[in-house]
Amino acid sequence: MARHGLGTGAAGRWLGTQGSWTTGLVIAGGGLAALVLWNCSTPGAVALVLGIVVLVPALLGILAAATDTAQRPPVGDRPDVRPG
Repeated sequence: MARHGLGTGAAGRWLGTQGSWTTGLVIAGGGLAALVLWNCSTPGAVALVLGIVVLVPALLGILAAATDTAQRPPVGDRPDVRPG
């Protein structure tokens, strides 16, 4: 996303540095949701909790990867260095 000029700013930088904490919180939240839904654990409820626990960290990883474009120059702006 950063190559295309899209950035997440401070939130993306924070997610990049706190990725393990946010992933742990999502997994813990999924475990709590599984405990709450334990009495009515249908295949749909299990699939829903599992899908959320897999999808949310993936989305957070995408947002963390889309940091500001000032950190990396665009591909076309690299100097052409040839061995001499």
